[in-house]
Amino acid sequence: MLKERTVSFVMTADHLLTADVGDPLALVQRLLRDHPVHHIPVIEKGKLVGIISTSDLLRIGLGVPDHGLPDSSVDVSGDERTAGDVMEKALVTLRPRDSLLKAAKLLIQESFSSLPVVDEVGELVGILTTRDMLRYMIENEMASE
Repeated sequence: MLKERTVSFVMTADHLLTADVGDPLALVQRLLRDHPVHHIPVIEKGKLVGIISTSDLLRIGLGVPDHGLPDSSVDVSGDERTAGDVMEKALVTLRPRDSLLKAAKLLIQESFSSLPVVDEVGELVGILTTRDMLRYMIENEMASE
């Protein structure tokens, strides 16, 4: 099942939220607050250069309200830092044609909950999350019943 399917079959590609490397941290915080995502890929001139997660914001002392819980985030409207200042730059990525088995192994080995998907020139084409993987596995199991 996981060997036969490719990442492109399961990844999130439509309505992919991104931040530009120069975007203010307040924008990243707002994206994470207003959308049901936990990772924002950071791009520069169309190329993936980093990723910011809710954990990254917590690590630097800025919260992001969890959907349905009280807002415990810190107001960063006066903060001059940008997405590029706080993003994780050491990236592990996937290609659209990689197998889901390879993706699952990377998610486990690296203890990640998402992996950006890039094309051959490094442009972001999607993101694969553990939620995407679980959704695929559940749908596959339901279809085989």
